[in-house]
Amino acid sequence: MRYSFIETHSRFMQRYFKRGPVCALRFIGLCLLCSSLVLLSSSMASASVIGRVFKPYGNYTFTADDNMLRIRDRVDPEPLLGTRNLSDISHRLTGGMMFEKQISRQRLTANANFTHTRFERFSQMNNDLKSFNGNWNWYLGNRLEGNMGASYVQSLAPFLFQPGLKNIRTEQTAFFNGAWRFHPSWRLTADYLRYDLSTGSDSASNVFRFLNRTEDRFEGGIDYITAHRNTVGIDFRYAIGDFPVRVLGPDGFARDNSYDQKEVMSRVVWAVTGKSNFTWRGGWVERTNASFSERNFSGFNARLAYQWQPTEKIGLTVNGWRETGALQALTASYSLNTGVSVIPSWNISRKVRLEGDFSYETRDFNNFVLLTDSALPLGINNTIRNATMRLTYVPYRGLQLTATAYHMDLKTDQALGGFNANGATLGVQYTYGRQ
Repeated sequence: MRYSFIETHSRFMQRYFKRGPVCALRFIGLCLLCSSLVLLSSSMASASVIGRVFKPYGNYTFTADDNMLRIRDRVDPEPLLGTRNLSDISHRLTGGMMFEKQISRQRLTANANFTHTRFERFSQMNNDLKSFNGNWNWYLGNRLEGNMGASYVQSLAPFLFQPGLKNIRTEQTAFFNGAWRFHPSWRLTADYLRYDLSTGSDSASNVFRFLNRTEDRFEGGIDYITAHRNTVGIDFRYAIGDFPVRVLGPDGFARDNSYDQKEVMSRVVWAVTGKSNFTWRGGWVERTNASFSERNFSGFNARLAYQWQPTEKIGLTVNGWRETGALQALTASYSLNTGVSVIPSWNISRKVRLEGDFSYETRDFNNFVLLTDSALPLGINNTIRNATMRLTYVPYRGLQLTATAYHMDLKTDQALGGFNANGATLGVQYTYGRQ
């Protein structure tokens, strides 16, 4: 019996792994989840496991917004929504379980949750969503380490460029990366990531079937590590984006929105002082599209983050970026995104924290966006501004209360115009277990 089981299990693994690296990674993620469930069922007698290895949690968020669906300024919402009142209140309930297990030097983590969201006025947007992610932080000897894992996220697509439309999308990611410290001062890195985006089966999602895509990203690099553990390195990345749904152009011919993207990037992680550090990733990007060679991009991309902690209670993070949208862009056409964000924080006391998030970003789409993304209200030039203030209170371990106020606006040259939105949220979350 034992050998029959082993033979059957071996054949199953062989069939699964023959389907490709993505299926192999998903199989490993499934094994991690099953292992977690086995550990849970076999350890229920030990109450200490719940809260130490398995951490259940629950969250409730109340949101009030004066333009919940991000309806544009020059649009009459009544034919679409049956009202001109754009304000609404939503209730979001989330329940989930976190898993953390250290086995020698190997570390396994997972998080699974289910969310129900209900809207008071726009009940057609009510939804039930779920997500799961798992990661294996692996070590092999003293010089090899990395991560392997997968994630599944079902979410309501942002209303930013899909105002008033319910689009349930599913994002699946599988990844494997590793680093080889072949010398005290040198490290080789390698990374593979597979990303899959698909829309749901409802009528609104079918309109956006042209957004369905997969991306395979391959990356390799080398880092120099200083005596103070600062790093300077270079990365080489190659991404293959495939859009299975072809789009009909004005001439009646099908267009392929697939692309290849090559990147050569420098990378720096540097502690300037004991209270400040910055990270940098920047270099040359070349993007080639299967159709419309005029959409090809070749230029400089970069992202910089600077963190400053002048005192134990006050902190400041500044980010700046100039990037082409590639992995999780909302449209088939790429956009050139340029922006800056400032995130100040103040630990008022051991239990109270005040944090801000202020950002300004421009998203410029190419001139062929109307041919391939005509279902979306996109302008060539778009400016997005966000301002958020968040107060967090932790009365005791595991319980967290939050209050947030925010403003968001979009300025665009699109015919439907932009929007202004203001809102506030109140949230409570409780996590059982060690923090």
